[in-house]
Amino acid sequence: MSERTIFIGDVHGCFDELESLLDKVNFTPREDRLIFLGDLINKGPYPKEVVDFVRKGNHLCVLGNHELGFLRSLDEERYFKKGFKKFYESLGKDRDEVIEWMRSLPLYIEEKDFICVHAGLEPGVPLAKQNPRVLTRIRTWGGDPEDLNNEDDPAWHDLYEGKKTVIYGHWAMQGLWETENTIGLDSGCVWGGKLSALIWPERKIKQVKAKRQYAEF
Repeated sequence: MSERTIFIGDVHGCFDELESLLDKVNFTPREDRLIFLGDLINKGPYPKEVVDFVRKGNHLCVLGNHELGFLRSLDEERYFKKGFKKFYESLGKDRDEVIEWMRSLPLYIEEKDFICVHAGLEPGVPLAKQNPRVLTRIRTWGGDPEDLNNEDDPAWHDLYEGKKTVIYGHWAMQGLWETENTIGLDSGCVWGGKLSALIWPERKIKQVKAKRQYAEF
């Protein structure tokens, strides 16, 4: 296993910023391991380049809600209705390989001292029994898996009591967020914020600013 594991928050097609961030953390392929927290695609300018980097580099990545939405749109033959058409058409001859790779992405990665997931966890539920919708979409928790972003409910991480650190993305409005046992890395790069990396086990955060705002809330 590599000496450092580097987690990277929601890239959303911001390939230039990804390259800058990898330079900033002095990423060395033979020595470091990269784990992406999902939402590689959509909204930003270079989703295929981001996917190609992760896929061809054999880097780890969990399934984000945008990847999940893309796959479900393909299954329902309505990708063009969900804003995925441009990405789908950009895949060209690599289309089948990319789709197969994306279908293989796990919903979470668990190791001795951390769990990484795109969005978060339902409090009190064993990891293996978590609802995929919750894993990819949760922000707040009030008991309803269909209502995961309710400002009247507490943040899911305020209810998490596990010992393993949960490293997650998905919540750009919250921004970079750290508690004793959770670390949120979606700092809104595609919205004009920053792209964030967590160097593990040191728990050091590195960031680069977005070159511009690519999408609007």
